[in-house]
Amino acid sequence: MRARWLCLAALAFAPAAAGCGGVGISAGASTLGNQLTIYSSLPLQGPSGENSQQIVAGEKLALAEAGGHVGSLKIAYASLDDSNSKTGQWDPGVTAANAKTAAQDSSTVAYLGDYNSAASAVSLPLINSAGILQVSPASPYVGLTSSLDAGQDEPNRFYPTGRRTFGRIMAGDRVQAGAQIQLMREQNVKRVYVLSDQSPFEAPLAGIVGGDAHAAGIEVTGQGSVDTIAGADFSGEIGKITDSDSDAVFFSGGTTPGTVKLWQQLHQADPKLLLLGSNTMVSDAFTAQIGTAGARTLLTTPVLAPGLYPAAAQRLFSDYRAHFGGHPGPYALYGYEAMSVVLQAIRDAGPHGNERQTVIDRFFAIRNRDSVLGRYSIQPNGDTSLSSYGVDRVVNGRPVFWRALNVR
Repeated sequence: MRARWLCLAALAFAPAAAGCGGVGISAGASTLGNQLTIYSSLPLQGPSGENSQQIVAGEKLALAEAGGHVGSLKIAYASLDDSNSKTGQWDPGVTAANAKTAAQDSSTVAYLGDYNSAASAVSLPLINSAGILQVSPASPYVGLTSSLDAGQDEPNRFYPTGRRTFGRIMAGDRVQAGAQIQLMREQNVKRVYVLSDQSPFEAPLAGIVGGDAHAAGIEVTGQGSVDTIAGADFSGEIGKITDSDSDAVFFSGGTTPGTVKLWQQLHQADPKLLLLGSNTMVSDAFTAQIGTAGARTLLTTPVLAPGLYPAAAQRLFSDYRAHFGGHPGPYALYGYEAMSVVLQAIRDAGPHGNERQTVIDRFFAIRNRDSVLGRYSIQPNGDTSLSSYGVDRVVNGRPVFWRALNVR
């Protein structure tokens, strides 16, 4: 499935390309004019729509605070929707089209996206081939930045130019795995069974958690994957789990009806079993359906309670309410920071702020930046140094923030 998305991205940008081994496009103009454009691509509808709308609002606030310019350079903003208008789900074809639009625009200096890791896997080769900085407010998949437990030829396959152009400001899978291990220790888990669905963007996290658990002295009683799309009979895998006498199950996967059935059947088989899930499972649609299994469910999340962010974040929440009304959540902070860090890179480039490669270089040179998310640096592979992670528990069928973990 991942290979199909990457192929789609390549063909969407360069229909004459002779296959999917490379994107087959050359970088655009390295020096732009005095009018620059920052594109954003997010699923503005469907299950991720609310979070994405808050990200967009945060991006707009950051640009408005800068007065729409950096020095003599005017900055325009273009928000694109990468979801399917009929289903509300993010769509790889729409994502590829959005990336094509940004890459072909001779004024583009940066691309803010995507929300989903699978979407970033589609857009990144296109944006990289055009020599444009890409900053994601989310997309935690390890293979976008590292080869650790990643897919074949990753992350290199995402960078056809051979140069890194992608960074994310939300802690990635490596940090989430550390949070899961810390949570297991605090919950006195001695024996854990590790599961994933068959998504190529979820299975690697399970692999990292399994390896880290073993290194931490937690016995990994088994590792497996289940198809949560096609069926809802997990008796074979659940039998292995109950026979293993595990204290907990860690599952990395999406929130399909099959995942709900898996959760219910695990709890029925052993009501004492601690059920640990990844951040992709933090969804009202999922937790509202798992019934009594909710009492034994803990889900890791990169999003903390609003009050745990710095004072600058509290001011941003106030500005958000003044401009947009409603109740801003932490995702607004990630949008604000994605835009703000790009503006800093342009500013740090000085008279070369309209040169794409110089802006990329200045982004990767960011160290000890004080932000609404806390102080962080951009690491050479594009990951943030932020290491705080949260844990949600299920209360009245909803995921509710429980506590923060600082992963070392």
